[in-house]
Amino acid sequence: METNQKKESLKSIRQTLYILFIGIFVLSFYSCGDSPLIKRGKQLAANGDTDAALETFGEAINHDGSRAEAFYQIGLIYVEMVDKNPSGTEYRDDAKEALSWALDMAPRRAPRRAEISLTLGTLYWLDNEKDFALRQFNQLLETSPSREIVLKLAGLTGDAYHVRRLRTEGSDDYEQTFTEKGNIMTFTAKYNDDYSPAISPDGKWVAFASNRLQNAELYLIDLTDGSLRQLTHTDELDEYMPVFSPDGKSIAFATERTRGGMMLPPVQASGSDPSRASIYLMDIDGRNQRPLVDVDGADRAPVFSPDGQKIAFESKAPTQEALSMPGSTENNDTLEIYVIDVDGSNKAQLTHNDVDDGHPTWSPNGKQIAFSSMVEDIYHIFIIHAAGGTAKQLTFSDASHYHPIFTPDGKRIIYVSNAHSHYTLWMMDADGTNKTQLTNHIGAHFEPSLSRDGKKLVFSSDRSDHMRIYLMDLTRPVEKEELKARLIEE
Repeated sequence: METNQKKESLKSIRQTLYILFIGIFVLSFYSCGDSPLIKRGKQLAANGDTDAALETFGEAINHDGSRAEAFYQIGLIYVEMVDKNPSGTEYRDDAKEALSWALDMAPRRAPRRAEISLTLGTLYWLDNEKDFALRQFNQLLETSPSREIVLKLAGLTGDAYHVRRLRTEGSDDYEQTFTEKGNIMTFTAKYNDDYSPAISPDGKWVAFASNRLQNAELYLIDLTDGSLRQLTHTDELDEYMPVFSPDGKSIAFATERTRGGMMLPPVQASGSDPSRASIYLMDIDGRNQRPLVDVDGADRAPVFSPDGQKIAFESKAPTQEALSMPGSTENNDTLEIYVIDVDGSNKAQLTHNDVDDGHPTWSPNGKQIAFSSMVEDIYHIFIIHAAGGTAKQLTFSDASHYHPIFTPDGKRIIYVSNAHSHYTLWMMDADGTNKTQLTNHIGAHFEPSLSRDGKKLVFSSDRSDHMRIYLMDLTRPVEKEELKARLIEE
């Protein structure tokens, strides 16, 4: 009898040790790096060999014990397929199933568990299965998720950082002003659109366009005291797309014949480009206005180089035939990216594509330029050396991406995306990875502009029915307790 008891006791101990061993083995893959099969599968996925990656992760599930991580990686592959084919319900179901398995198998304290829960909840959220999504999100917030996880969750469900609307109206009531010809014009600012914001390098001023005078004029608002100044007074022209020089003393902008009070489309390189537009420069007080180039074309979206010596812009430049024939108005068929000295000399074409290339932006070190370009009817973000060469594609999903801007350290890019059928602001690493949504509010969000210190981001949005200018404080992320309160309201 005693011998049998000892055998049973030893058997129980062995079972306990076995369970502990398995637990430690699984945890090791979360704390000490990926297994060889997981590493191989990730590399295959990164190279675009999806089938081989799925097969490799399947081997990991069957052989090396890293099941939770393998199921998570399989789920990520299907999530990427969903992004590239939003109508593919099969991929959505496969992604949810794989992520659910990963979540069930992941140890409670595994670092990956928060990422798995966020990814699974995101799928449910985007499918409007809010109850399932909120269950994942609330469980996630009950743990101690990283600041990055909280930021991603905040951007998915609203604004990732605190946002306020700038008071760009001169009054709540009717106002009167004089046109360039001396006529009195009465208008009410609150029922018109304000758009095309640009923040000064020191973060003290915001220039923007407004059609409150039945055409687009440029205005300047002081963020310190809220005072407003009109910079341009040309009732037959539309001025928009302002941008500050690095020293904050000058503004470059686009101008064209008026469109009868209609707001100009804020999405670049989308077929909305005009047949005629010019780039002008002026002092910050609106004086000393002069054209960048004298040749007629369709030039827009100017942006100064970090040293202030050059300007990159998008253009449908006149054809060679038009240049050789005085009076000809024929332009090239597509927008291309150009670079020019600030005195209008040394104009150089940077891109040579048969599709539109739009809205360039300089990297902080001045060595690269990011821009938006079309691939199979979808706009993606590319990056190219400032001296020219072959452009590198950074985004690949089924959504279109526009208007990139670099963060001051050059490590990240903020941009506009119509992912999930809404124009929202996003941020990604400069190599196109690690995407984080910054806004998911009612309305569309366009035209981001960042202060030199990276603390203030202005953008335009119609979240209040009319297009208005908003300021996002990048020093004030939405905290976990605020996020909990937001989810209760859902």
